[in-house]
Amino acid sequence: MKLVKIFFVFSMIFLVSNSCQKREFQATIDEVILSQQDTQSEEVLTDVDLIVDDALAQNAGMLKSGTIGNSVYLTSCTTIHLNTQVSPQVLTIDFDASCTGKDGKVRSGKIIVSSTSFNTYPSVRNKTFENYSVDGKKIEGSIVKTILKDNVNNIRTASFQEDITIHLQNNEGSAHRVANLTKQYLLNNLGVQDDNQVKFWGTVEFTRLTGVKITKTVTEANPLVYSASCHHIVSGLVSITTSTNHSWSIDFGSGECDNKAILTIGNKSKEITIR
Repeated sequence: MKLVKIFFVFSMIFLVSNSCQKREFQATIDEVILSQQDTQSEEVLTDVDLIVDDALAQNAGMLKSGTIGNSVYLTSCTTIHLNTQVSPQVLTIDFDASCTGKDGKVRSGKIIVSSTSFNTYPSVRNKTFENYSVDGKKIEGSIVKTILKDNVNNIRTASFQEDITIHLQNNEGSAHRVANLTKQYLLNNLGVQDDNQVKFWGTVEFTRLTGVKITKTVTEANPLVYSASCHHIVSGLVSITTSTNHSWSIDFGSGECDNKAILTIGNKSKEITIR
């Protein structure tokens, strides 16, 4: 009988321990997935912003000189229409049913931007979307971009208010994103678009349909940096808290062009891949 009791006690200890390990592992998996989804959304929307600048650059006198031949994103399957005869002016970037960009991503639908002026500052641009998707992620909602100043040292600063719904690929559901960000555009060499970088900081709320909300904070002291040539966030630090009382950080490194980041929970860290 004693042997049976001892076996029972050890069995219960094993089951409880194993259950705790599974819960800890599952929590880590959830945090990895949320980090991946939020970062993918951040990169997709930064791409949208740079695509608009890229399209405007195809028009003489707009921002930076250029042609589709030296565009970072746009290929011949993209139709750009800029109407300056209406108020506000309207820029339409049409990817039709399917268009592969120079970054290898497949886009469809339209990005529509209205502004009182596309070549004077300060100015306000309102971005909306018509059946727009990129690599299976559909984007809906609006982004208001207020360009605050355009300095002679090729640094442009803007504030962003985003209210976006992102329908994720592979049956991963949807998420609602509300963001207030400040972005600085390091334009570097005029006429050369793939050396551009975007540095940004602020707060983002990213809410899944399940109701789980993550609140992301990026400080000006450790901003995220997105590289136009790499098409990834290449440096910066993110602090995240959730409505389920979890918290962690993501470190994107110090400038390497890759899709890797270090996720840290408490005193434990692991490398993750941004899909």
